[in-house]
Amino acid sequence: MIKLIKVILLIILVGIVYVLANEYSSYDYLYPAYHIKYDEIRIKDAKSILIQDYSTLLPVKYKGSIDFDTIPEEERKQLFINYMLPAIVIERDRLFSILQRIDFIENRMINKRAIRAEDLQFFKQMMQLYDANSIKDLKVRLYPHPVSLVLAQAILESGWGTSSLFSKANNPFGIMSFSADEQRRKIINPDRSVFFVRSYDDISQAVEHYYYFTAKLASYEKFRKKRWERGTTATLVKLMKSYHETSGYTALVESIIKSNELEKYDNIVINKDYFSYRKDYFQLIRSYIIDYL
Repeated sequence: MIKLIKVILLIILVGIVYVLANEYSSYDYLYPAYHIKYDEIRIKDAKSILIQDYSTLLPVKYKGSIDFDTIPEEERKQLFINYMLPAIVIERDRLFSILQRIDFIENRMINKRAIRAEDLQFFKQMMQLYDANSIKDLKVRLYPHPVSLVLAQAILESGWGTSSLFSKANNPFGIMSFSADEQRRKIINPDRSVFFVRSYDDISQAVEHYYYFTAKLASYEKFRKKRWERGTTATLVKLMKSYHETSGYTALVESIIKSNELEKYDNIVINKDYFSYRKDYFQLIRSYIIDYL
């Protein structure tokens, strides 16, 4: 009986060792799943917007809208930056985490290692979503550009949050809509001409679509290539000419970045207190049963 118990314990031990030894075959087990704990803040007035430091971000998601046009100009600028920063930085970090997973999958391919089903499915979804023709192309499309450039475009396109596109459609980037299937809003110009803009539920959704928008369109191919090569913000700005019809658009963006010292936000990181890490061992066991039994 004792012998049988020892054999059973040995089998269990070998099984545990095997699982742990092979845990590195899946991204989800090599890197513990984490998510950002953020507070959701319903905007009531200017006091609802958190003051952000340029080095460490307090992650929040703002709901509702605020009329920046009613805020004095000397206060409006920093408030608008503080309002936009969380959505931009959270989305930037999300894209970096996707890139990390793509790197993991690519390394396994190069080394002819087995790829778990969930990683392969994720890879296929990303390739399809971004219309990528290779892993390198996918990574180039995913790599996010500097916070300073995103901020500057939001500032210019929304007039520091005073535009009707921003207040009525949560659209700080002036992104147009050309399909009735999209969530959008009709805008009527003073001359009675009509056009449609993309409408978003909140700023976080707008920022996510903005990054996706610049990752997909062929007109930003040179911009993406230079971004992947870690081009400076000044270099990247010059490759954004197709974003707006105005001939001096890139000069205006560059001027906003310099005059407001926006590049100081490029290295901002999310406060570590807002991350939680966990390993889902039930999912680990379930995955092994599916893969091997």
